[in-house]
Amino acid sequence: MKKIVFFVSALGSIFTFSQNLGYGNSVSQSLSGEVKTQTKSAAKAESCNAIVINDTDEENGVFIIGNGGQKAAVDIPIEANQTIKINSIVVTLSSKFPPTFVNFVFYNNILSTPEDPEDPRRNIPNQQILQITDSTIESYEEVGYEPLHEFVVRKIKVKLANPILLNGTMSDGRIWFGVKSDANAWSTTGHFDTGEGVIGESVAMGGNNFDWFQLVNMEGLYELQAECDILNVSDTDFNSKIGIYPNPAQDYFEFKGLSGTKIVSTNIYSTNGSLIKSISSNDTKINISHLKNGVYIVQTKTENGNTFTNKLIKK
Repeated sequence: MKKIVFFVSALGSIFTFSQNLGYGNSVSQSLSGEVKTQTKSAAKAESCNAIVINDTDEENGVFIIGNGGQKAAVDIPIEANQTIKINSIVVTLSSKFPPTFVNFVFYNNILSTPEDPEDPRRNIPNQQILQITDSTIESYEEVGYEPLHEFVVRKIKVKLANPILLNGTMSDGRIWFGVKSDANAWSTTGHFDTGEGVIGESVAMGGNNFDWFQLVNMEGLYELQAECDILNVSDTDFNSKIGIYPNPAQDYFEFKGLSGTKIVSTNIYSTNGSLIKSISSNDTKINISHLKNGVYIVQTKTENGNTFTNKLIKK
């Protein structure tokens, strides 16, 4: 019999429940509480799936709806020269009735005002950089019950209309993602003492009436199926010298820092990973007058096999 422990929050935003989750340590070919990334260049992106499970006796959750507009987010660590393409997301949410939608919001990162004297540098979500609203619920599995609020705990698999493409140029060190749903709460781990099971930073909470803050050593339960690509050392050195201008751009942009290097192709992606435009030529001046205003990812390959990526703002 698992214990039920109640945590009192001044914001009324934390609940706990007793459940028997169907993950445990039997999940095969997955990572418990860590993100695995490819650390060297390869011909194609490598799998970097991640899974956060609750394998303790105490399970908790954070409200993602309410009068104060409560929201929660977990972070995905990402290097400056890394791309992460998310193909599938599973989140564990709680509500009385099955949710009718599950969408996602992505934020860049910022350091908050210190909240713990022993941990003076805390990361929290900052500005919204991407919102995914074209996802659909593919399936769900009931994995527990929380009697206090009469919530059923469900492991929900979300089908993405397009893969979500994250790039290290979008944020500094990590990108946060939160859930928007008509479910009430996002289930979390409860590793208060050790922090085991926390990927990167602990889950952060925010709301309309209060700023973001971290819940120390707690993490939202989720699974990502993703592909990661990291440029090798020579690519990184090359990438640091390449840029685009003007940026923001209106009708066109050009590359700077090529130093005679020949471009062979340029692809422009939306921030959710959709290919918007592909140019198979050595053009160094790219027409973007037809693009809608917004943020794009420009990925360019050169004749010597290097790939570099820039964030483009179209205005």
